Amino acid sequence: MNKLLSNTVRFSIADSDFYFKKILIKTLLESPFYMLLNDCNNGHELVNRIYRRQEDVFIIELFMPVLSGIEAIKYIRQSNTETPIITYSGTYQEDMAEILSKIPNLYYCQKKSNIIRDIIKGQIVSNTFNYEAYSKEWEQQPLAVMEYMDRQKKSQEELSPTEIQLMKFCYEGFSNKEIGEKLNLSTRTIDTYINRLTEKLGLKTKLHLIRFCVENGYYNSSM
Repeated sequence: MNKLLSNTVRFSIADSDFYFKKILIKTLLESPFYMLLNDCNNGHELVNRIYRRQEDVFIIELFMPVLSGIEAIKYIRQSNTETPIITYSGTYQEDMAEILSKIPNLYYCQKKSNIIRDIIKGQIVSNTFNYEAYSKEWEQQPLAVMEYMDRQKKSQEELSPTEIQLMKFCYEGFSNKEIGEKLNLSTRTIDTYINRLTEKLGLKTKLHLIRFCVENGYYNSSM
């Protein structure tokens, strides 16, 4: 497929997960060359907003209410076979992957903001991302939803209620000082706790911790 002639990337997104979409858009707009055209909550909103072929890429969640991602993709491809589409889901869906493999200029990946960003930057804009190698790894993800849920449960069991609450406070935008006031702890203690938590999860910064919180559903936790 033809790569973009410039670094500018105009994208439209449809995702029913408000919090993940918020993180994804923020991740993409960290680049001054990326431009958001349409921010939609489902496939129906998207197909009703794309009057002209302005997009350089569509970003579409595979499973959405009202009009699913796969139906929105099929609708777009009726009149537009060229614009790349990135679609994603939390776990690898073998049956959907087979259907999607027959749709031109489409990339199916895991629901992770950094992966979606890398596919746009390294596959659609340039030739630096090995999508075929990624796809093979993606296919190796356990297919059973139960196995996925078991991993999520194990991950949550490894995090204490305090650690989960810390993540939620970070996600909600509180500073370390404000978190300390809520928990009756010093700012230095909160600094230490957050640093230990990011190291435990293999993350680098507080922003990465917030993304982890959103992408793994901890912002919805009752803890």
